[in-house]
Amino acid sequence: MQFVRAIVESRCLENVVEIPREFKNRKVEILILPLQEKKKKKEFNPEDFEGVLDLPPEVIESELHEMRNE
Repeated sequence: MQFVRAIVESRCLENVVEIPREFKNRKVEILILPLQEKKKKKEFNPEDFEGVLDLPPEVIESELHEMRNE
């Protein structure tokens, strides 16, 4: 991952970001990293899985019936 590193006088940043009192009138190090955005979760859609099981409907119904009776 690429980043940018710079050492500057803190007064250069006063109009950009809030500087803690302890950092004022001192040299500070700046690191700029790209934001790692989280991927949006895809909404679950059962129709996307249609045909995944290549079983005849009778077998599926039989299995469901057995599971319900457990």
